[in-house]
Amino acid sequence: MDITHLTYFVTVAKHKSFTKAAQALHVSQPSLSKAVRLLENEWNTKLFKRCGHRIELTADAQAVLPQIENLVQRFEALQHQMSRDYDTEEGNLSLGIPPMVGSSFLSPLIRDFMKAYPRISLQVTEHGSHHIAELIHEGRLQVGFVSLPVPAMADADLQSYIFTKQPLRYVVTPDSPFADYTSVTLEEIKKEPLVFFQQSFSLYDIILGRFQEIGARPNIVAQSNNWDFVTELVKSGLGGAILPQAICRRLSGDAFRIIPITPCINWVLGMVWDERSMIIPATRLWVNYFKTHVSNEQSPL
Repeated sequence: MDITHLTYFVTVAKHKSFTKAAQALHVSQPSLSKAVRLLENEWNTKLFKRCGHRIELTADAQAVLPQIENLVQRFEALQHQMSRDYDTEEGNLSLGIPPMVGSSFLSPLIRDFMKAYPRISLQVTEHGSHHIAELIHEGRLQVGFVSLPVPAMADADLQSYIFTKQPLRYVVTPDSPFADYTSVTLEEIKKEPLVFFQQSFSLYDIILGRFQEIGARPNIVAQSNNWDFVTELVKSGLGGAILPQAICRRLSGDAFRIIPITPCINWVLGMVWDERSMIIPATRLWVNYFKTHVSNEQSPL
């Protein structure tokens, strides 16, 4: 077994096809199949099973895939370092962004970064904060944006850069009994119908934790991972919502009432990365570019 065999295995797992993997790697399919067989013989287990016209990972292969992907990425990073390409301005960059981060904030930054470094290939994927932290820890993402704190980061030893901290607000329609309140407490709204987030959102845990502190559970009537849908459900009269101030700024004053929550609950956003991946030029360039252009804890989002 060597790093080439592991790279072949990861590529087949990604494409779920020996033919497509061979094309992506620019090797012959027999060479690829032989490499996988060598791994199977060495580990004494099957790695793939055929399902119709496709292949799928076996349970054993699924269990070890994240570790192998991590090994392959670390080896590639080591190659960058040892080949003296540390100052190059090219390569691949993968960013993880949760649905909660406004495209109006990140899109211009990404556009300007790509103009500054046109030889970098960018891949952006959308996940919840928990999953982003896990993917970075496993080496499957280079940089991500998350709502802090994220429990998955506790044992991951990831670096973070907080770039915004803003209060959450209670959002209702003008006919709500709370519409004229100057502020509300969670105690006052604990029985009110609430449009909530999916569990993949860190805000789910944050708000749920605050309700638990007062010995209550929110009266959740609907859940979504889309801000626009949450606000549309509120507008329809289904219930209220607890949203970050940045989202509230986009709402029409005629259709909604936005009420401060006391004591204040802050929404904290940070950029996270594994310090070991900083030897990869594209990772280092993006992290430094972001820090230069977005002041710590001052982004309006």
